[in-house]
Amino acid sequence: MANHKDLLQKLSSWRNIASLGDRAREKPVLLFDSGYAAQDVAFTLGGEWDGCNGIVLPTSDEIAINTAASLVAARWCYSGKSCTLLPQLSVEVLKRRYAAGDRYFINANLMCADLSHLNLSQVNFGWAKLRGANLSGANLRGADLTAADLSDANLSGADLSGANLSRADLTGAIRERC
Repeated sequence: MANHKDLLQKLSSWRNIASLGDRAREKPVLLFDSGYAAQDVAFTLGGEWDGCNGIVLPTSDEIAINTAASLVAARWCYSGKSCTLLPQLSVEVLKRRYAAGDRYFINANLMCADLSHLNLSQVNFGWAKLRGANLSGANLRGADLTAADLSDANLSGADLSGANLSRADLTGAIRERC
């Protein structure tokens, strides 16, 4: 007869094996470079949109995802995947999506982008990569820049009234020119 400790260890290992099976059945979360793109791809592929830039799909077919993403000129990655950056979001795509009403560009890669003198009021650039971007004269009134990387960005003349800059990296950012 097995002792009490051995039975507890076996029970614990069975629970771990069962939880691995549960995790294998979990549906992956996909992150897109804008909420607009996530909403469209979720609609196109019958997924669930989280109201931001993530979706959950009933099945994970990368060819279908890539096709749907290319239709809205979007980039994506799996949530939790160790990709360091999403591919660069072009300024033209940003302007087109913004004009269509999209304000969610969470995690967008806009490093070194020229966004000078653009109206980007109420935009959500939370966790966006804006290192070295030119935002001079841009209207960022009410923008959410939570944890955005604005290091070495040019912010001279930018309207940041009401903007949320909590945890933003402003190392080397230029605010006003002399």
